[in-house]
Amino acid sequence: MDLVPSLPDDALADVLRRLAPRDLAASRCVCKSWLRVLDVRRLLRADLLPLSLGGIFLNFHSLYFTQFLNRPTAGATVSGRLDYTCNYSDPCRYPPRAYVYVHCNGLLLFHHCVVNPATQQWALFPVPPDVPKPPGMHFSTHTYLVFDPTLSPNYFELFILPDIPSKMNNDECEELEWPPSTLILPVYSSKTGSWEDMTFCREGEAAGTFPDMVKSSPICNGRLSAYWQGALYISCSNCFILRISLSDYKYRVISLPADVCALDRGFYLGKSVKGIYCASLLQKTQLDVKLKVWFLTSQTKWVLKHDRDIFPILPNLNFDKHYNRPWILQEFDYWYEYDASQVSDEEDAMADNNNEALVEEVKFDWDSDNDDVLEPGSANNKNYLCILGFHPYKEVVFLSSWDRVLAYHWTSSKIQHLGKLFPNFYLKRRLSFHHPMVTGS
Repeated sequence: MDLVPSLPDDALADVLRRLAPRDLAASRCVCKSWLRVLDVRRLLRADLLPLSLGGIFLNFHSLYFTQFLNRPTAGATVSGRLDYTCNYSDPCRYPPRAYVYVHCNGLLLFHHCVVNPATQQWALFPVPPDVPKPPGMHFSTHTYLVFDPTLSPNYFELFILPDIPSKMNNDECEELEWPPSTLILPVYSSKTGSWEDMTFCREGEAAGTFPDMVKSSPICNGRLSAYWQGALYISCSNCFILRISLSDYKYRVISLPADVCALDRGFYLGKSVKGIYCASLLQKTQLDVKLKVWFLTSQTKWVLKHDRDIFPILPNLNFDKHYNRPWILQEFDYWYEYDASQVSDEEDAMADNNNEALVEEVKFDWDSDNDDVLEPGSANNKNYLCILGFHPYKEVVFLSSWDRVLAYHWTSSKIQHLGKLFPNFYLKRRLSFHHPMVTGS
């Protein structure tokens, strides 16, 4: 029941449109009548909202819950705690998977729901349907998220896309184009609450023919996608890019830049300030680290924006030394909450501390241009680099250098230190079947 005194819609709209964009966004949470007036009259222009990066979500090898590296701010701090979406009584989920698969414009995709970490609102979606497989073929499928707040701040869509197929046995099979000329994808709409098949027609040539195509299995950031101006861009096994237009139900195959190594774990596809970018980090030796960044123009053409051996300018980070932590790594170990018998008393006490909402009250706005800039050069030979992602609003690529997170400005070659990469409990719980390694962001 709405407790806010009612006004005629016209009068209410006239009052609300005088608010600043941030206050206007907050007004959507006041009551249902305000929400209806704001959305029906499209008073909230997402393009006018403040553009800021709240942090970086990180996935680690053999860890079933995502961690959060939080950017300091004088405003409200986003919590990276995500286990409120988990069903601890489900015997099939061990341990509970508070695990981010993909993201889009502030929303996160889990295996069973979509989450807004800023508001801690989340929405379940039905079990995805099976995708029919042609005889003699096998492929896995991945789910991708589309959320466009400029079109609707309330609804999202999910797309299921098959991977490059493989033969089930050594028998001969029919040669087929891949992807096919007509691509039928299961699509979930949160507006209708159901899955439906949608047909997309191919423009241009196929990526290749099956069974001759060979896919790669990237170690880091294996499920890459980005949404930009009505189109979803998906990296297909790091072999080619698929551009799916949601307005005219067409799709197009986009080749990778000519000198990108598909097997290189340093490949990344994402969105940044002007559109769709991809980056490649080729580390031939620990002393030879070449970073390349491309920008996609006219939907199909890659333009090289940056090409440099960055090892000579990498800072000398003493990994045994305690640096100031400009960004805060929120550490959440949900494992002990599910089964306390799996950890020792010491680890249990540590987990209690970790789960007491490690959101440090650092009340200042971190300057993403000038704070914590590192002196270039003098890097030791123990650097192991990985691309974590692009800054959505600046020409910056985030890198991990062993257990540190760096921001690299590719227009100026400036490097900033953000903070540590690995949670303490992750490093201390040295299980025999894993070693510390970031697998996605």
